[in-house]
Amino acid sequence: MTFKQLEAFFWAARCASFAVAAQRLHLSVSTLSKRISELEASLGEPLFDRDTYRATLTATGHSILPQVSALLDQSEALRLSVKHETDLQGHVRFGVGELASQTWLPRFIRLAVARYPGLQLEPNVETGRAMEQALENGELDFALAAGFSSRDSIASHPLGQAEFIWVAAPALLQTQREHSTVLLQHVPLITMPSGAGTHRMVEEWLPRANVILGRSLTCNTWSAVSALLIEAVGVGFLPQAWAVPLLQRDLLQPLPQWPSLKPLHYSLQMRRNDTRPVMRSMQGLLEEVVDFGLPINFLTGTALQGATPS
Repeated sequence: MTFKQLEAFFWAARCASFAVAAQRLHLSVSTLSKRISELEASLGEPLFDRDTYRATLTATGHSILPQVSALLDQSEALRLSVKHETDLQGHVRFGVGELASQTWLPRFIRLAVARYPGLQLEPNVETGRAMEQALENGELDFALAAGFSSRDSIASHPLGQAEFIWVAAPALLQTQREHSTVLLQHVPLITMPSGAGTHRMVEEWLPRANVILGRSLTCNTWSAVSALLIEAVGVGFLPQAWAVPLLQRDLLQPLPQWPSLKPLHYSLQMRRNDTRPVMRSMQGLLEEVVDFGLPINFLTGTALQGATPS
């Protein structure tokens, strides 16, 4: 029995398939399967039922998984007790939304690389629904998503919120007599798709504002939504950090008479049984840096300030 065999079993048990587990360990599926077979031979018991379409844990596999998880955690804790938390190692895949990727994520990556040089970080930009599924499948280690997960296997910890502003292009408002919420009966609502956290926010707003919605047009990025709004295709809302620079440049105008949207609350989502030391470190750093109100560099131009001409 070896550490690599236990690690192969752990990830195969945690992930939706051997293929996903092999990807997480940077192994071929055949190598992963070989290590699990060697572990089964040393224990004298099958750990996976391979007769089904998807390999599933046997009763023995289920019974030893908590012990294997604890052994791996203890091994990492022992190594860090001799060295230091900064010697965390491994590959961490995580999910964030587009707003996070343009506000606090760059600082998070910069600090994580400086503090934990042995970690390889891989952010994935997705909608909340896709992140939840990837997290449950074992494709992601954690996600920072809008709302709270309803899945039993995922724990949600409140972390951050974003404010939103109703906006429209000046050209559209000039051609429309009605600037109240009745406008949504005549022009499309430009918004994110149903898989995004903002969809629930709109569903709450419509009856509260007594609004009857006509048409809607969805795009899965705030960049596309803002471009369509600037082009006067319809009306919509943007995160405050996204909207303010466009309002300052008169590309959009606010709709202050409209009932405001409630803030969108976010949560750190992790698998309930994930007790690895690296997850505690990631949570601590996220609690330090998550801020959805930070300026968006490509909109404000701050990324170019101080740059030296080539």
